Amino acid sequence: MLKAALEDGDPGTAAPPRGVAVLGNIEDDFHALGRKMVASFLRLDGWEIVDLGNDVSPADFVDAALEQKARIIGVSAMMLSTALNIRGLREELDRRNLSGVLPLAVGGAVFNMRPGLVKEVGGDGTASSAMDAPALFRTLCDNAAASGPVSDTESAAGDDAGMPDGART
Repeated sequence: MLKAALEDGDPGTAAPPRGVAVLGNIEDDFHALGRKMVASFLRLDGWEIVDLGNDVSPADFVDAALEQKARIIGVSAMMLSTALNIRGLREELDRRNLSGVLPLAVGGAVFNMRPGLVKEVGGDGTASSAMDAPALFRTLCDNAAASGPVSDTESAAGDDAGMPDGART
């Protein structure tokens, strides 16, 4: 019953609607379990989830986010070799002048093992577990709304100020 409620996005909670989040695994990554867990916790927190699945190109992430009027993109990678592909997603956001407007949350086991990787691939933040993802998504969206677009000279990754416990940039 819980699985059905989570998949339907109607878990019976009174969480306020938070908007659309686009999720997927970056190109060449096929490890879906963590992404599905994050999606479940986000649904419980009031997010509408657009799950693009595995092996998603940077352009497909951004196109879907724009089409769905998403507030945030969440990208997953399990291994270092695929996590480095997230750089292409940051480059696509930069190319379309969306950095600082459309936050990029990154996740996967490799980010827990290599905390500096978040900044290296251009992520705006990560959560240490799927349970911490809703707080991270809310914080990144609040920060984007408050600061607006970043200039060419500002870092898109920023620092840890204002991040929820367990979240890192």
